Amino acid sequence: MLHLRFSTGFFLYCFAYIALLQPVNSHAQGLSFEQTSLAEALVKARKTNKLVFIDAFTTWCGPCKMMTKEVFTDSLVADFFEQNFVNVKLDMEKGEGIAVAERYQVWVYPSLLFLDYTGTVQHRSAAFHNPQDLLALAQTALDSTQNLAAMGKIYAAGNRHKTFLLQYLKAKSAAFDPDAGRLANEFLKTEEDLSSAENMELLMQHVDDPYSKSFQFLLKNSPLFEEKYDKRAVKVKIESVFEGYLERHPNLQLGEVQRLYATLYPEGGEELASRYRLDYYRQKDDSENFARTAVDHYTRFPSNDPDELNEMASIFSEEYQDADLLAMALAWADKAISLQETSYYYYTRAKVLARMGKKKLARSTAEQALQMAQAEGADATLISEFLEGLKRK
Repeated sequence: MLHLRFSTGFFLYCFAYIALLQPVNSHAQGLSFEQTSLAEALVKARKTNKLVFIDAFTTWCGPCKMMTKEVFTDSLVADFFEQNFVNVKLDMEKGEGIAVAERYQVWVYPSLLFLDYTGTVQHRSAAFHNPQDLLALAQTALDSTQNLAAMGKIYAAGNRHKTFLLQYLKAKSAAFDPDAGRLANEFLKTEEDLSSAENMELLMQHVDDPYSKSFQFLLKNSPLFEEKYDKRAVKVKIESVFEGYLERHPNLQLGEVQRLYATLYPEGGEELASRYRLDYYRQKDDSENFARTAVDHYTRFPSNDPDELNEMASIFSEEYQDADLLAMALAWADKAISLQETSYYYYTRAKVLARMGKKKLARSTAEQALQMAQAEGADATLISEFLEGLKRK
């Protein structure tokens, strides 16, 4: 066996040589976020002439966890961000994060915010970004001629050039900025050919004004959009525009909502508006207008849904005494039974008859409902209690 002896100096020399051959990784653990408040981060940003970067996350957000695990651990990301930003990580549902989320309208996660030392947003985006995309985003944030703040100033100065508007819209869209819809409406208003692939895509992604030229184009040319995106996607788009408009205008008068229905649904809008009126008066506890609207609605738009008819008959049996209204309720209950015989429908009929003062007929109908419930194996407690009440009267 061969034995070799080396001096301690030789080992130290070899160790130093090997170390020189290893790649230098000063951020083996990834990006180091400041353990500080946003206010303190802004102070540091002013002193160091940097922007503040906020990783706005929630604990339940899958893409947020992926960014933490796969992106912020990247050494290039860590190097660049630590050299150029004061980095803060905030949970938007805890502590200071709640106020930050409200202040900066953070509602998509993760949201990536770049602020100057005054707390003003210079650039932002949202959703998962891989290392390459995040570095590109950071470069844009640092560019005072290309970031969102810069583009906002250019737009305010009156620039409406097509190339610029599309660039601005793309940035706002990436940030999930609600203003993207307005910008898309403004851009498409000037376009002569709304049927181009680019404009159709903009319309489907961003347009949110039901009265805009572009949205009216979609309504009038729905087969064209259905061919490109499928029928369900177009239906969802129309519904989202309607619901979004109502959400942004919570104080719309009833007449305006009816006009909105007529605009979005030229063929079935009248019936939908009538049903909306019904729900509107119900929520307002306006019993007089609710009753009048219900009679009008089901007279003009007869229903073949037994559950719907039974529900209306039940409401009338509990809330109204007027003979004409109860006669209408009885007709609804009878139609529900003609469509489908169940113990619950007979129970509703019995309640209407009792309300009309026809106790004998109400009792026989309730007894029939009880027998049916027992045969169905259904809970007959309410029917039994109702019968007992009739006997005591």
